[in-house]
Amino acid sequence: MKKYIWSGLAIGLASVLISGSILAATGKIKIIVNGTELSTDTSPKIEDGRVLVPISTISKALGVGVTWDPKSKSVKVDSKPNVLNDDLSALYTTYASVRDVIAEYFSYYDSKKDGYQALVTDQFKSDFVDPKKIISDDLLLDSILDYKIIGGKFIGTLEEPFQYKFRVEVIHFIERNNSSTNVAKIQLDFNMKYDQDKGKYLIDGIYKASKEERINSYTVFTGLTFKDVIR
Repeated sequence: MKKYIWSGLAIGLASVLISGSILAATGKIKIIVNGTELSTDTSPKIEDGRVLVPISTISKALGVGVTWDPKSKSVKVDSKPNVLNDDLSALYTTYASVRDVIAEYFSYYDSKKDGYQALVTDQFKSDFVDPKKIISDDLLLDSILDYKIIGGKFIGTLEEPFQYKFRVEVIHFIERNNSSTNVAKIQLDFNMKYDQDKGKYLIDGIYKASKEERINSYTVFTGLTFKDVIR
């Protein structure tokens, strides 16, 4: 359910005015943030001379976290952006290598076959999976439907410069032991570290960058849609 907010209130008038603008044309109302027109699932509208816009659309464009508390019926806005947006344009082959390791990890995550141990460092840590198990095995079925790398950041030091954090948005399908099936979305941070001996990047850690969000359905492509079902 889309939540609306007065354009001059809770999300922060200053943020909206500095980072974007709302243009009311004849008929359609456009939302433009940093020069980019945003598309919305729910159209902005004018009531009593004021412009109402979907808060989720604005928050995502500004890199701001928003949560809805049904008990207090309040919208909570986290003004600290939780984004990774370092300029990593010079990585080239490094990015390709990191991407391939992440893809290989998800392949093992799905198949549960042996061999995934070679993808991680000896110091591997995680709050997404059991660090000792590396992949999930406590569910009847947990499959990665889709994923994309949405951000990156340099986290190296003078002693160990070749380290990066990459944020990955993951859509996965879970069938639990109680036979309920869930489609969920979560963002994960992959800490990648170059191993001199093996001559490749390894996963040093996988951490949750967002809360897991159940979604009603996810369409991989036309004709293939996974739905959230509770039995």
